[in-house]
Amino acid sequence: MALLVPQIGEVESLRYLLGMNNHVLDLEDTSPRNLILKLYASTTTPGDLDTPSRSHYYEPYRSDGNNASQLEATPVVATGYATCVAVRSEARYEVNSNYGILLNGSRWTIEKNVSGATTASYPEQTFTFSSAAGSIDGYFLARAQNMPINVQYIDGVGVGTYSDSLGNFITKGDNSNPTIGVAGSSFFTINSAFGIDDITVGMAVTHLALPGEQIGVSTGTRVVGVDRVYQRVYLSNPLEANIQVATGSTVRFDYTTITTYDRASGLTTAHQLQPGDVIYIGTDPGVSGITTGTYTIFSVGSKDGNTSTFQTTPAMTGTTGAPQNGIGTCTLYPSIFYAEKFTNGPYTIANNGDQIKVTLNVELQ
Repeated sequence: MALLVPQIGEVESLRYLLGMNNHVLDLEDTSPRNLILKLYASTTTPGDLDTPSRSHYYEPYRSDGNNASQLEATPVVATGYATCVAVRSEARYEVNSNYGILLNGSRWTIEKNVSGATTASYPEQTFTFSSAAGSIDGYFLARAQNMPINVQYIDGVGVGTYSDSLGNFITKGDNSNPTIGVAGSSFFTINSAFGIDDITVGMAVTHLALPGEQIGVSTGTRVVGVDRVYQRVYLSNPLEANIQVATGSTVRFDYTTITTYDRASGLTTAHQLQPGDVIYIGTDPGVSGITTGTYTIFSVGSKDGNTSTFQTTPAMTGTTGAPQNGIGTCTLYPSIFYAEKFTNGPYTIANNGDQIKVTLNVELQ
């Protein structure tokens, strides 16, 4: 049966989701990012199964308010819908290539037992436009990141393959520093000399057994957990044979690299994402080869330090071919954490100086 979340659990859950504690010095580098308040111009009524797309939750970049701006070679931002104002100087906190209003997590106020719910509210925020922006239907909150719009909403975001020639794999263990696993166990241990920080859930796992020895890791096995303290990697399938020096003490982890492209030039371009950022990775109809969903950025740059590539956690998986196959294209969007349609909207932005004011309320019940 599902666990009951008591009121005190709801309070702490909201604190975490809203980034309320990320100003605490010992937590600021590990707590979730602040949220960005964004407006949307699509005729979208938020629902539980919503995902971002070219026809849902597009932002008011154009004077006519339609979603063509998401498809154009050069995005039009001519409405005064402003870029975020960065509040920190560190690169991992930059948001000035994103649009909307960056919120301050510590400014949320939580009230308990409001009609049986735990509610968080945020002071009123104002969007001021400099020209017509069409009809604004509602607003949503996305996790703060700095992905520029020239890499969003477009096809041609290449998903790398699990190919040796591309170097999208990591090996751990050798005869001097063996990886050790016992048949029937759900994990193996990586020698500390190899480190474990570059391993994440979702990666495909292969045992490089010696000739004539039984392979200990079954086909299709993936990482389901990582324990940095004990150097353990937990697996989706139990080991079928011992992993040790006598049978081959090396394991391989395969992962997918995503490469971002500029929509105008078609050339690779920097995505400006940082580890810990959250985005939605989707596809347009008829495109297959990847698993869509919300992903956290795990690492940036491939082995050559390329700023137009990144890896995710969970590691990107393929929907076709072998279990480790991740070939295809995908489309990048801001994540959606909360969304609301204006009760008395839509509101039409027609003139320089027109404003929209938003007071935020988020509840758990």
